[in-house]
Amino acid sequence: MEWRDGGDTIGWGWSVSHRSPSLVELVGAVGEGWCAFVATAERGETLSAPGVSAGLSGEPSRDLNWIVAYGPDGVAEGVSRAVRRLRERDLPGVVYAASPATGEVAGVAGELDLKPAGSLPVMCVHGGDVVRAGAGHEVRRVTNVEGVLSAGDVLGDAFDLPVDWCQRLLGVGFPTSSAAGLYLSCHDGRPVAVAGVAQVGAIAGIFAVGTRHAHRRRGAGGAAVSAALDHHLSAGAQWFGVLSAPRAEPFYAGFGFVVVDHASAWTVEGA
Repeated sequence: MEWRDGGDTIGWGWSVSHRSPSLVELVGAVGEGWCAFVATAERGETLSAPGVSAGLSGEPSRDLNWIVAYGPDGVAEGVSRAVRRLRERDLPGVVYAASPATGEVAGVAGELDLKPAGSLPVMCVHGGDVVRAGAGHEVRRVTNVEGVLSAGDVLGDAFDLPVDWCQRLLGVGFPTSSAAGLYLSCHDGRPVAVAGVAQVGAIAGIFAVGTRHAHRRRGAGGAAVSAALDHHLSAGAQWFGVLSAPRAEPFYAGFGFVVVDHASAWTVEGA
């Protein structure tokens, strides 16, 4: 196991061109993708262990500090260490476990006094089955610090979080990431929706999709996601995965995503 502060955290390079990825591969790529997504966070920290990836933004929100267990086994030590690190930093977080790892994580969750928090749909789509959203919004990729600040502002509004938390989650180095990207959908030149993505080999994970409250149900979020999918298809992604909030399942289904698993969740309180 190795803790890493900043920098790119991926490099598995799976070859899944002629077959569907297993759940271990799919959720593993999403977990490592989240690590890549927060790799430039100002207070960020990442961990890799057998069957476990943890991306800690360092912000005091459980939804910004993920521990993803995918197994198929041997994950207890990695989950335990990541939880200890959260508590050392007095940070809340959430543990997600794909079904191959659920039993082992459930056992260690009891020992660590983690709180059950239901489950999330694990959804995926093959690149050839992606359905594009309708046009109507200008979408631009974040390429500079100004874009990072705008994306953080949108995420803060979308998820009712302090804007500075969201901006630090991305960090000023985000535009230089070779693995992760952000796409801003604009209305009259003003960013109103955002979609994030990080690619691990042939699998890309979708993260941080949100729309300002005042602009919801107008297609802005869909336009941002479509741009993210298109960019990573051109970059060689063959599969896309997402840990979806249950209420967002129909949204992703509109792009062709289907539910392939349910990840059990536990919350971690700070120290």
